[in-house]
Order: sequence, then C-alpha cells, then structure tokens
Amino acid sequence: MQGLGRVDGAGSVTSAGVAAGTIKDCNAVGVCGYYQYLQGTSMSSPHAVGVAALIVSRFGKHDPSHPGVRLDPKKVENLLLRTAAEHACPQPPLVSYANEGRPAEFDALCEGGLNFNGFYGYGIVDAFAAVTAPPAWDELP
Repeated sequence: MQGLGRVDGAGSVTSAGVAAGTIKDCNAVGVCGYYQYLQGTSMSSPHAVGVAALIVSRFGKHDPSHPGVRLDPKKVENLLLRTAAEHACPQPPLVSYANEGRPAEFDALCEGGLNFNGFYGYGIVDAFAAVTAPPAWDELP
C-alpha cells in the first residue's frame, strides 16, 4: 500500500489511505497489518476455490494411484452452483467508486436477475450448504 501512497515510510496511514478505507491494526508487540475493502473476481475466486476444496474433502474418494482425494470437477462445479446463495443486483444497479477515489470509468452497472447477474454470477458460495447438501450427481449431463 505504500506504493499507492496509502501508507507512508513510517508505516502510518496517509490521508489518501484514509480516503481509500485503509485500516492499520497492531498487536501488543507492535506487529501491524493493513486492511482495505476490496471486491471483484480476485477477491471472490479464493472463496470459491476454498469451498471447492471442502467439497472434494467431504465427497471425494481416495485414489490409490494418486495422492490425496479426488472428485470429478463436474461434480464439484454442480455442487458449487446448486448450493450458491442467489444474490440480486444492488439498487440502484449503477455503483460508483468515486468515494474510493476512482474516476467514472470504474463505475459498474449490474445487469441480470436473481439467478444470474454481472456482479454475483450464479450467486455467492455457501460453504455450509456445499458440505451438507446431499450430492445430486445424477443431475449431471
């Protein structure tokens, strides 16, 4: 964050950092971390991969010819999609990032319905639902 001007050389959050929502948190021995709200596929994909790993761990089978547990990727995809929590576009559907210091070209318009839209795709992954739902492998093409 220092390269973005949000934290100075001494480790303090700058006014640009405050405007961008940067938060500094230090533990009792002075080790600090910096946090900031982020969104997008680079933030959502780690969640989806984590839930996919839980699905494989829960429903996969040990394969003696390969280390670890295996599960057909189509089955993982099926369970991810079936158990995702549907999420509608925000209202209003045009989201501005001006408060985060971004110009108008960063504004985003969410289009689509509850089942699928440009912000949430088929929904938000639900780890609990994914590992507790009965698998419906027979629904696969």
